[in-house]
Amino acid sequence: MTGWSVIFDLGGVVLGWDPVRAYAQVLPADQIAAFLTKIDFFDWNYRNDAGRAFEVGEQLLIEQFPDEAVAIQAYRTHFPQALTGMVEGTSAVIAELAQAGVRLIGLTNWSAETFPHALERFGILDRLEGIVVSGTELVAKPDPAIFQLTCERYGLEPTRTVFIDDSPPNVAAARRLGISGITFTDAGRLRAELVTLGLLGERPSVTQPVFHLAIRAAWAEAQRSGDFGWSSRDVSYEREGYVHLSFASQVAGVRGRFYGDVASADLVLLELDPSRLDAPLIVEDLGAGEAYPHLYAPLPPAAVVAVHDLD
Repeated sequence: MTGWSVIFDLGGVVLGWDPVRAYAQVLPADQIAAFLTKIDFFDWNYRNDAGRAFEVGEQLLIEQFPDEAVAIQAYRTHFPQALTGMVEGTSAVIAELAQAGVRLIGLTNWSAETFPHALERFGILDRLEGIVVSGTELVAKPDPAIFQLTCERYGLEPTRTVFIDDSPPNVAAARRLGISGITFTDAGRLRAELVTLGLLGERPSVTQPVFHLAIRAAWAEAQRSGDFGWSSRDVSYEREGYVHLSFASQVAGVRGRFYGDVASADLVLLELDPSRLDAPLIVEDLGAGEAYPHLYAPLPPAAVVAVHDLD
C-alpha cells in the first residue's frame, strides 16, 4: 500500500537495549539493580536522552554519590555493551514495508552522544529514510512536539502514518495527534497488525534451496562455535542487517562478482533448506536488477543441509 508512512521507535523495537550490561562491566551482578534504583537511572537517562550532556548528568550524580563515580560513568563508558543486537523479526518487517512502498522513519529517545554507536554497528538503520533523535532535538517522547517535528520534517500526514513503540505512553501521545499507534511486543504481532491495517499482505514462501558462499575458515569456525556472524564477504550480519543468499542460478554470478580473487579451495558453498529456517526469508531486489533471497537473522548452521566444494 503506497501513500503510507511508518515511524519506528528504535530501542526495544528495532534494536535491543539493556543498560545492565554496561554496568556489569564495573559492578557485581547482584548489586546492579540496587544501584539503578539508587541513582534513579531511568529518569536520569531520560534527561540525557532529552539533550542534557552526559558530563553534566554524571557530575550531578557524582555530587550526590561521590564514592560511586566509576559506576556512574560506566553507562557512557561501556555503552556499546548495552546494545544487545537486533530485535528478532523487526528488520524483516522493515524490509517488507520498504518493498510495499511504505516510507520508513525512525523516532528515538536517545542521547546524541551515544547514538553514533548504533549507526556504526547496525546496517538496518540505513533502511530508514531518516531518524529523529531526541538528544539532537532537545525534546523527547512522549512530548507531542517531537511527533509534530517528525511529521513536519518529513512531510507526513498523521492520518496516513503508523507509529510503533514499546512504550504505551509514547503510543498514546502519537494517537492523540491522529497517528495510528501500535504498541510493540514482538515482530510477529506487529506484522499481524500491519496486515490488518492493509500495509502488508501474506509473506510469500520460498520453497527452493538457497545458497551462501562462505570463506572456508569462517565456516569451520562456525561449526566449532555454533555461530555464523557473517552476511557476505567481510561484512557482518549486524552491519548489513541480513544474510546474503542466492538461488542456484545466481551462485556463479555471485562467485565472479564478490569472490573472484579467492581460490576455490578457500571457499565452500552452503546449501540451506528454507523449511529449516525459523527466521524470515525475503526475496528482494535492492537495485541490482535481480531479486535475491535475504535471511533476516544470523545464518543457523543447523539449516545447512549440504556443504559443497568449489574445486
